[in-house]
Amino acid sequence: MKEIKKTFIALLIVLPFISLSQSKIGVIKDKDGFTNIRIERNNKSQIIGKVFDKEFFTYFENQESSWWLIETVKGQFGYIHKSRVLFFQDGYVQNGKLTNKKIRVTEKNENLQQVIIKIIQLRPSENFYDLSCRVLIRTIKENKRIDEINYGNINPVGSSFGIAFSKNQKKENLFIASKFGDYDGKIIIINKNGEIQSFQGGQYFVTNNGEYLVSNWSSDLSGLTIYDLTKKEICLNKELDFHLGNWYYSDNTYFSPLWNGERELEQTYQIDFDKFQLKKSNLKTNKGNEIKMENQDCYCK
Repeated sequence: MKEIKKTFIALLIVLPFISLSQSKIGVIKDKDGFTNIRIERNNKSQIIGKVFDKEFFTYFENQESSWWLIETVKGQFGYIHKSRVLFFQDGYVQNGKLTNKKIRVTEKNENLQQVIIKIIQLRPSENFYDLSCRVLIRTIKENKRIDEINYGNINPVGSSFGIAFSKNQKKENLFIASKFGDYDGKIIIINKNGEIQSFQGGQYFVTNNGEYLVSNWSSDLSGLTIYDLTKKEICLNKELDFHLGNWYYSDNTYFSPLWNGERELEQTYQIDFDKFQLKKSNLKTNKGNEIKMENQDCYCK
């Protein structure tokens, strides 16, 4: 928190976490002159693109599957069968150019009823000034793509960077994640249909009645977002001319002290859920219970 101040069951077994090898550069070997890119690791899943002869791509071997994750020169992610991959060299295809950079990737699959939520994060094995973290969030239902967000490069500014999410989601019909970095934190909400919403935020908490999500902006700007988890709409998304500290709860009230960059001050503000605004409060932090925030700092992994 302080850093703000600064199924239809798939035809394959969906693993909740897949750690893949370092990147390699390849071309296809296919007598047809092209190979289909699939949305999932099976030949029944949706075709979302093609790779053609003499076209370089990045791929990641996976000993647990015959289908390997690839990234095309245009930044599209998908799967092709390993029998269609011909090794060219170690490295990574970045902005259409072959490099000797070593990129690590992790792939996490989460289930929300009949929807698969796929989170792919790429990070260099060594630090490179021009590449910090790449992220894809994609939703899939019945082997077809529903929605996706592709963050081309998340810069490690604002303390942390990448995607964070809790294994203990607060709502059965929603999946909530946070994006950090770029001084542009986001709350990402996915519904049971696989539709993705994204808006300003970062770390967050859910009110005790389960109705609202509250998030300070993880940004170079100070702001506050309140989201109605029942109506699935934003109630407040406002830039503030002051910075808030940690959140506290007392007497059915949620309140936060001002933060001056070094410490919390005595002046506090509380949320008015009738008008969806902040108003000055007389409550003191030593009389309240500090709220544990969800999706705290993360580092692309």
